[in-house]
Amino acid sequence: MTDQMTHEKPAPAPDTHRETRQGLLLPIVIPIGAFVVIGLVLFGFSRVLLSVSAHAATAVALIVAISIMAVATIVASRERLSNSALFSMVGAVAGVAMLAGGIAIVAIGTGEEAAGGGPQVVALTAPKGAAATGFEPTTLSVAANEPIELDFSNQDPGIQHNVVIFDVDPAKNPDAQPLFSGSLVTGPGETKYPVPPSPPGSFFFHCAVHPATMVGTIESAQGGGGGGGGGGGGATVTAKSLSFDTSEIDLPAGQPTTITFHNEDAGIPHNIAIYNDDTLSKTFFQGEQFPGIDTREYEIPPLEPGTYYFHCDVHPTMSGSVVVAGPGGGSGPGGEPPPDATGASGSSPAG
Repeated sequence: MTDQMTHEKPAPAPDTHRETRQGLLLPIVIPIGAFVVIGLVLFGFSRVLLSVSAHAATAVALIVAISIMAVATIVASRERLSNSALFSMVGAVAGVAMLAGGIAIVAIGTGEEAAGGGPQVVALTAPKGAAATGFEPTTLSVAANEPIELDFSNQDPGIQHNVVIFDVDPAKNPDAQPLFSGSLVTGPGETKYPVPPSPPGSFFFHCAVHPATMVGTIESAQGGGGGGGGGGGGATVTAKSLSFDTSEIDLPAGQPTTITFHNEDAGIPHNIAIYNDDTLSKTFFQGEQFPGIDTREYEIPPLEPGTYYFHCDVHPTMSGSVVVAGPGGGSGPGGEPPPDATGASGSSPAG
């Protein structure tokens, strides 16, 4: 028995230095680690909220708030709160946030999808000497009922310009009230004007500082495109001074379309009528005659690909071509020249 007790090894001495280091480091490492984890979770959660639509972001935030309250209640109900419990709480909340965000993106969509891709961008410039020469360009084409971002560049050094939009010509109606008034920009300078959506029609703009020389028009049409065409959604045509503003109207084939017709000749009747050619042997559409200043929406029936003839029945010298594009993007099948009634190329359809 004595020999056995003699050969037993003494117990190792405790590593007091290691315990001291752990006692000093843990109170520092644990809070720092917790802050890093919380920061990463918050950053990821912010990315989720920014990537979804406003409605989806609200739903995700509510779900996460409820999950935080539920997890915190469970953790607080324990008799002893450990570090592992805290990290489990953070992990559970992070998992709920990411899961809710993924479901929201799939079910509701991203903010970009909800916004429809953002406003249409239109550029307008006041070049050097614009006070005398005017804007560039003087005619803008926009899609109706869609917000507009008007990118205005004033290249006139030391001179102030802006853009003011009206639904009537302010040169003829001094009491006209602006639909939009942009802030003054001193050149050289640029700004982006957020212009609200406009219905189909013609609008007018000028510079408030130089209203006599810096003027222009905005053609707003369904599906975009103005001044004589807008394949895919219709066209906008204006009659002024006994003349159309375009000699060609472009329309899509095989579907009903709309021509927005503005008559700006006060007291003078005009219309748009579409025929097979200038012999007028077959009528495809005959719009209502009406005096200006007024606007009509002409509903055009489906037309086959080809080139047609249009004019004003009251003033036949006001005339032009209607080009109906086929599925291939040309004015005839497969992009070939438009057929006539006999199938030959390059002539107008006959009756």
